[in-house]
Amino acid sequence: MGKKRKRFTRANSQRAHLRNSPENQIPAGGGMLRIWKESDRVLWMLILLYLAIMTIASLPALRQAAAASRPANLLDMAWAAEGNLSETNQATAQQRLTEHLTWMEDNLPRQWGRYSLEERAAWVFQAMHDRLLNGQYDEDQNALSIALIEGNYNCVSATILYQILTDRAGLPTVAMQTRGHVWCRLLSRPELDIETTCATWFLLEPHDQSQSPAIQAAGEAQTLSARGLAAKIPYNQASLDAAKGDYPAAIRHLDFALSLDPQDSAAMRNRSAILNNWAVACIAEKDCQTALDILKRMEDQRLHDPDLEVNRRKIVDAVIDQWCRQGRYSQSLRLLQEQSDQSPSRHSVRSIYQQWIEDAANRGDWYEAKNALRLAISAHQEDPLTVAQLRRKYRQLSSS
Repeated sequence: MGKKRKRFTRANSQRAHLRNSPENQIPAGGGMLRIWKESDRVLWMLILLYLAIMTIASLPALRQAAAASRPANLLDMAWAAEGNLSETNQATAQQRLTEHLTWMEDNLPRQWGRYSLEERAAWVFQAMHDRLLNGQYDEDQNALSIALIEGNYNCVSATILYQILTDRAGLPTVAMQTRGHVWCRLLSRPELDIETTCATWFLLEPHDQSQSPAIQAAGEAQTLSARGLAAKIPYNQASLDAAKGDYPAAIRHLDFALSLDPQDSAAMRNRSAILNNWAVACIAEKDCQTALDILKRMEDQRLHDPDLEVNRRKIVDAVIDQWCRQGRYSQSLRLLQEQSDQSPSRHSVRSIYQQWIEDAANRGDWYEAKNALRLAISAHQEDPLTVAQLRRKYRQLSSS
């Protein structure tokens, strides 16, 4: 210890000597050089001060930009996907998850690295069901927060939770999907599909496992990204809202799902179907304007579906029926002429004009009837037969 202290003292003395050596002293008669160095020092101090001020001022923006560029993990996206999750419930669920992750780290079996991937996946799976998902299977329970707080789950919430846990355990897994169902796949050799909602999955015989939706899906199964998996939360909520007739809420949830996973073709199809059902409901309530606004939103989506095209035409026909009963013939004609010819309508320009003429005649308004005939002749000037039939119909009405 003494020798080290002696060397340290000698080094200090050498540095002191160098600091006071003639090479570091300003020579006599160098007044201009002293003035130049002093001014240069002040200039650099001002520059450094300016840079420090600008850096401090930009820190919030830099932090915001860094947060925006940082990819969100599955847990963050799951919280966001719940939409109306309160801070209290999120904190409670987060605490429950943190406690379980700590428990996992403290209770990993000895020689964990010597376990096969399937054995490790089974251990994480069983711990999840024993300690977290100890409630009931609920087909409508998509929220990760409820799964953690109450223990109730469905395929979406259970798969999200298992993905988070296997990721922490260093296991290579990926979410899988087929129509109406999601599960987890362990990327082992061979790959292993895991039904996250079946608490006894790893205890089942291969024959029993083969009856599950995951195994039955076979080649139809598709991988699901973290964004796509989180998007299933609002996607499923939209279905629940639509079943209750709350179409505006359903569309909001589907729009949110598509913002998370814009390539989700199922969400796009469901959006069109729900818009269609919403428009039909508006027709039943005689709210034609809202129905037409909804049809415009369907057109903006530009999703070709033959069944929806047929329904769309029926909705347009229903609007025309209602408008004709209200005497809104001009609007009915414009609406009909705006439609494409992809599916036939039971209305035609001629039929609407004829109904207009008959209605005006029945009301005794011959001026309107004659004006409707004149417009009909103009619209069918290249169809002499139709013009002749309309003229005959007008004469019959006026002579009766």
